[in-house]
Amino acid sequence: MEKLNKIERYKAELSPSALRFKLQDIDYSKVDEQMRFYLKNYGIYNIKLRPEVWTLRIRVDSGEIETQKLLSISDIAKEYGLSIIITARAQIELHNISANDIYSVYKRVLDSGMTTHQTFTDNFRAIVTDPFDGLSSDSYIECNSIIEQIDSLILDKEEWMGTIPRKFNTALIGREYPIFNPWSNDTLFALAKKDDRVGFNLYLGGKNSEVAKSADIFIDRDNTPKLFLAVAKTFKEYGLRGSRAKTRLYHLIERDGIDRVREYIEEFYGNKLENEGKLLLKSSTDTIKGVEYLSFKGHYGEFESDTLIDIANEAKNEGYVVRLSPTQEIFLIKPKEDNITQIDSSSIIACAGARYCPLSLWDIKNDIDSFPIDRMKSLKVSFGVSGCLKGCGRHYHSDIGIIGLRTNLYAPTERAARIYLGATQVPNPTPARMLYYSVPLRKLNDLIETILDDFQNCPYSKFEEFSRNVLNRYDIEFLQLWYIVRGLYELDSSVFDNFYQVKMDLVLEDFDKLDNFPKGESIEETIRQLSHRLWDLRE
Repeated sequence: MEKLNKIERYKAELSPSALRFKLQDIDYSKVDEQMRFYLKNYGIYNIKLRPEVWTLRIRVDSGEIETQKLLSISDIAKEYGLSIIITARAQIELHNISANDIYSVYKRVLDSGMTTHQTFTDNFRAIVTDPFDGLSSDSYIECNSIIEQIDSLILDKEEWMGTIPRKFNTALIGREYPIFNPWSNDTLFALAKKDDRVGFNLYLGGKNSEVAKSADIFIDRDNTPKLFLAVAKTFKEYGLRGSRAKTRLYHLIERDGIDRVREYIEEFYGNKLENEGKLLLKSSTDTIKGVEYLSFKGHYGEFESDTLIDIANEAKNEGYVVRLSPTQEIFLIKPKEDNITQIDSSSIIACAGARYCPLSLWDIKNDIDSFPIDRMKSLKVSFGVSGCLKGCGRHYHSDIGIIGLRTNLYAPTERAARIYLGATQVPNPTPARMLYYSVPLRKLNDLIETILDDFQNCPYSKFEEFSRNVLNRYDIEFLQLWYIVRGLYELDSSVFDNFYQVKMDLVLEDFDKLDNFPKGESIEETIRQLSHRLWDLRE
């Protein structure tokens, strides 16, 4: 039996739920690592790199929030001088809270009818759905009421607060065309049909670097909470509790296999489960039917309190439903049957960045403005930006993704980025692949513009189609070489024709004809030589 990790030992010493009535007695200016773990279960967060500053995460399951609660959050933020961020899971975070104020802010949020519980660490995090759930004409199943039933089973329950092996993300998608990519969740209930019944197919094991895989299970709407609970019990009972790097549901599936995990789930469910139906869920899109809406993007999820007040008042006065979105924006929505429109939704997802998270190496929300954002938006290219390997910007699940870092590969230590390319959704979802381990920031814009050029000139209208039909049919070493050559040489149109037709041998023959192209080298050595020629400042 593997040795329990440190967090599991903390849980054994004191159940996280036991702290509930002691929060007011804690000296928040002097907390150790163990206490930080317990506090995370209540949405109260800081790290030892910045011990004087606290964050509070407010739980907003399904992204739906009443206008009065939005006003309450705005009032709290104004009173205490806090920053407000909507996360890539449609949650609200209050940042820059002092040690003296954190308990008061926490209590104010609870007194306003909201909760912060089970939003961090080893919990079933707030469940996401599409912001147009139950409102658009392609909503076959309204998910918010199902999410409320699931919450009643797990939220503020001693047996579930901080007791599972690792964090657990869940999405329920009852729309045919969601506006975001949901495949990174530990559990995805995806719109499906079996015979004449509409329900969900179950997919398991997604995370920042992986997509959820089919569990070969179909479930009807009414039994979805029961199936969720069976998955929850499976993870709690059989999940790994050794190395923290290998405790997600993905790692249980990796160890025991998806068929065995399905058997565990069926055992806890108590009845034989049906095999999967036909998946109705499609890739995310920008067309919406049956609603009118307003959208508010903030600054990559960062909102001023006065802006939230204006949004809440607009919703209240005009009768809109308020929905937060995993695209880090706020939608005001109401049904309008004859309306068909394009969604002006954000395709840019950004983590909190160094101003709010000391783990980040970039001030993401300001640095991101230096990229060709307007062009990406006009081309409907999704862009995920994370400040560290934790991946809060969903870089693995975007058309183009980056992680901010620093490097000395091409010059004295400078800012750089790891770049990812080509996530796909339906059919056969895949995470983006790492294109380059490290690209100097001074050259990153040129690289992104070149990638966008290739997409704009290809025969496909969506970047996902470009990825599926061109980029992902090449091995990654060839793509590394391709984009370095693109940065160094002007190529004939025939070379591009061969590239789009995935004729790698012909493209490589064309490369050999270029001036000063390394001859007789392995592709790895050619990439090394040319990347230094393109990016080095020390020559």
